[in-house]
Amino acid sequence: MGCLLATGLHLSEAAAAEPGSAWAWGGNGTGQLGNGTTTGRSNAAPVTSLTNVTKVEAGREHSIALRSDGTVWTWGFNEMGQLGDGTSTNRLAPVQVGGLSGVVDIAGGHYHSLALLADGTVRAWGYNSFGQLGNGATTSAQRTPVVVSPLSGVVAIAGGRDMSYALRSDGTVWGWGLNTTGQVGDGTTTMRTRPVRVGSLAGITAISGGRDHGLAVRSDGTVWAWGDNTQGQVGDGSLTNRLTPVQVTGLTGAVEVAAGAYHSIARLGTGTLRAWGQNSNGQLGDGTTTRRTQSVAVAGVTGATAVATGRQHTVAVVTGGALRAWGSNAAGQLGDGTLTDRTSAVTVGGITGAVEVSAGRDHTIAHVPAVVTEPDTTPPSAPGVPTGQSNSSSTITLSWAAATDNTSTSLRYQVFEDSAATPVAELTSSGPTVSYTRSGLAAGSTHTYSVRAIDAAGNISPTAGPSAPITVQQASSAIFESDFSAGFTGWTTNTGLTVDTTQGSPSAPSARGNPVAARAFANRGLGGTYPSLCHSQQVRVSSLGASVDLIRLRTATDSGVVRVYVDANRVLWLRSDVTGTQRSSGVAVTLNAWHTVELCGTVGTAGSWTLYLDGTQRGTPWQSNTGTTPVGRVQIGDTGAKTWTINFDTVRTDQSPN
Repeated sequence: MGCLLATGLHLSEAAAAEPGSAWAWGGNGTGQLGNGTTTGRSNAAPVTSLTNVTKVEAGREHSIALRSDGTVWTWGFNEMGQLGDGTSTNRLAPVQVGGLSGVVDIAGGHYHSLALLADGTVRAWGYNSFGQLGNGATTSAQRTPVVVSPLSGVVAIAGGRDMSYALRSDGTVWGWGLNTTGQVGDGTTTMRTRPVRVGSLAGITAISGGRDHGLAVRSDGTVWAWGDNTQGQVGDGSLTNRLTPVQVTGLTGAVEVAAGAYHSIARLGTGTLRAWGQNSNGQLGDGTTTRRTQSVAVAGVTGATAVATGRQHTVAVVTGGALRAWGSNAAGQLGDGTLTDRTSAVTVGGITGAVEVSAGRDHTIAHVPAVVTEPDTTPPSAPGVPTGQSNSSSTITLSWAAATDNTSTSLRYQVFEDSAATPVAELTSSGPTVSYTRSGLAAGSTHTYSVRAIDAAGNISPTAGPSAPITVQQASSAIFESDFSAGFTGWTTNTGLTVDTTQGSPSAPSARGNPVAARAFANRGLGGTYPSLCHSQQVRVSSLGASVDLIRLRTATDSGVVRVYVDANRVLWLRSDVTGTQRSSGVAVTLNAWHTVELCGTVGTAGSWTLYLDGTQRGTPWQSNTGTTPVGRVQIGDTGAKTWTINFDTVRTDQSPN
């Protein structure tokens, strides 16, 4: 007691369909959703075991799919052999119809199925008690395909409940099967086991079969109907059955039709829909449940590109591939996540990109082509020419304006030094400005730099540069240096630090503090006093129980001047020991990784101090009162009783950044 969409596709249209997947939802009592279960669902989901689908069709309780290789696959109810696999076993997942190849179109009836071959002939299988297979027989269950004969030159096919239709290339329509209400359209009520012409129809471009009526679109945009009319589904303003086609009253501009059990739908070239016939479940979509014997507009649906009818529900594809549905929803066939009937259109959930849809008694199936992404061959724009400066005797810090790209928001950048063909660095950035610090350079050396961008597809931008020449600062004589290769020789005092022979930077050994509620520090008198200086060291933070001093500059009499400490979140801070004021650097060190921490500045009531991490200045210089007594002593580690694990190495005090 259901029907299905069987709108005809011309051969060229079927062949042009992009391969993709089948999506299904609604009732699933016999496996018609193809998901391996008999559990229904009220949202769309893909039939995951089937790929390269180019067309889908729904029978009453079975489903049919055409693949790009010309094979046909079926699943669901199979009592009458409508799956064509030679058995009567219901299938919960797709199986191939045997003996079919070169298929270009498919259609389904209540309990039978149809296939159109590229040579213009038709095959049919399934229930045949009323001759709906068109082979001259009335076998109750034909479990493998047979030839519909005599019939050739076919360009589209459609199935009704117990009858079938074919559209030939000459624009005529042919029908066969049950004919008790004139559904074959030949002017009689005689059952036809072989094709006969439907009335005098000519110039037809599309067809559809309902429960017991047929529809056709003529090339002039008019719609013609025949067969059962007890609910006004013929659309001529009456309830009289029609044994030959009559024109649907007041309807022009049609390009597609779909026939339900007792209702009919036409899609116009404008993308709007018209409906007529039974409306007990809102299947006409006009916001009412009033039967219509002449067409009315479907409310709230525009931009329709395809339409289908089930037994008492209707579904349309709209521009962009969304789906809209209305009517009966007892099994979730509208796909809106509910079981509530709808008298006006709602959106099917969980599916986009559809191009075709079909409907059975209480399930719906759609074709969604695979998204084919064109390869990206457009390179990024050239980045800005790099500029930079030297902040120490071994580093140059560069920056440049980011490149732009048509698809990638994050780009890789290669940095080239002087005229070298091999990049000295590669980094990734998504910001508007890109920065990079080149380290390990010889003091006093001069370099130029170029950069280029690479997008996610590997496209390479034009190279930007070279930069203006940049000279590395001259090295200054160190006031004090220690790499702990001689232990704590040269240090004035050491409390709680040990020599770690397993790690260091750039090489072992290093000094290690691992106190538990205890002090661990070392200090060194500089042998003189310095109002301005720089102090740098390598640090490796392994654990922190609280804030810990990393660098502390003191006077010759051991009064505090300024310190760098790391808080429990591993963020670096500057603190004046004279006033207690402090400022966060806003950056954190990484656990179990070596970092270069450097502090440079001048004492004074408005002294200026700059913090560097890994050769990069962190924030603007900090002006703070650090007293007027010059620095005469340096300290690593913390004099407070705390719990922490930190390694120190390559300690250097001089009068310029390193």
